[in-house]
Amino acid sequence: MTDGVFVDIESLAPGGDGVGRQRGAADGEAATGDDDGRVTFVPLAAPGERVRARIVRAQGRVAWGELLSIENPGPDRVAPVCPLFGTCGGCQWQHVSMAAQHAAKKVIVERALGISIPPVIAASRPFGYRDRVKLAVGGGRVGFRERRSHQIVDVPACPLVSERLARALSAVRALGTRLPDGGEIDVQAGADGVCIDVARVDGAGAAYARREWDRLQAGGVVGLSLAGKPTHGQASVNVAEPASSPLPASASGFAQVGHEANAVLVAAVLDAVGASPGHVVELYAGSGNFTRHLVARAASVRAFEADPAAVDRGRLAVPAATWGLGAPKMASAVTNCDLPIDLVLLDPPREGGDALNLAVAQQARSRIVYVSCDPQTLSRDARRIATGGFRLARALALDLMPQTHHVEVVAVFVRA
Repeated sequence: MTDGVFVDIESLAPGGDGVGRQRGAADGEAATGDDDGRVTFVPLAAPGERVRARIVRAQGRVAWGELLSIENPGPDRVAPVCPLFGTCGGCQWQHVSMAAQHAAKKVIVERALGISIPPVIAASRPFGYRDRVKLAVGGGRVGFRERRSHQIVDVPACPLVSERLARALSAVRALGTRLPDGGEIDVQAGADGVCIDVARVDGAGAAYARREWDRLQAGGVVGLSLAGKPTHGQASVNVAEPASSPLPASASGFAQVGHEANAVLVAAVLDAVGASPGHVVELYAGSGNFTRHLVARAASVRAFEADPAAVDRGRLAVPAATWGLGAPKMASAVTNCDLPIDLVLLDPPREGGDALNLAVAQQARSRIVYVSCDPQTLSRDARRIATGGFRLARALALDLMPQTHHVEVVAVFVRA
């Protein structure tokens, strides 16, 4: 569409783009009434700067552009650490200071929830915090998707990955270069080594991965699975935070991005739960990340999770809890149980809670503690929870993933 407009960037938006308003055509011609002042999203732009952007799409009074040049750098702009930044889609905010990132995440959460929150908690170090990654393979390349593209950026090293994951990255990349296009490798590092899961490959690719087991072991890999099925070595690794009870996680399952960040998240959740939460129902319990700690302070813990493998790991890790599989069994178990529900803790995926889980959460007699990785779906679910007689009392934002737009929120709802 239009080439060369000036945009004054005001803030960082959910999704990672800089957002501001158009202030005229960059070629010196007068701006049209439609262009001048139009809200415009520009990736890789920083707050407080004027940029020149090429508009690629517009709808009404909103436009989306691509950065052409920085006319006046903003005070929060910094030099990216990674030479692939801007091409690789793994990061969005390496070009802005940590203070600006935290300020933006605070505003994003406050706007989504309609309340004021404390300053964002830095749960991870700025770099070297990732214990898990998903690598795409194709054309001999192993890495991440390009920004706004399905093309693969070859990533020999990533400044976000932890030391214990980086030690096995060379062996994992060597495997990936020989896999067929379209394959994926999930990598999970733990205190006892690195597990990988090779997915979306044909029979020949799976056979090759099996043959490479010895080389993978020599490179620091302790477990190999194919499409979620353990094949060689360990099925999981211990991803527990320091000085905590073990927490097994597989490469194909879910775990928090890093063990140091998880320690901060667990502490925030336990503070929200309180010292004596009574009878607790935990939804989307995973392999027992929070369950491990709940059983030490709750009168009882009933934990429910839809992934059978995660439930099996949870039962081994936290036998003191009562474990249930899936939403239908959860609803039946909760309805037919003589125990009350004093508090519900839920940690749903990015798409938020489903209707059945939220209906169970509304049965809590005192509080709901909701752990969210997306403020927008949390905002939607907060409105649903309110229909059950709850109000949002407080929320805390944690930066588990620096250099990205992602933010974790621990929200507390109380009976109105």
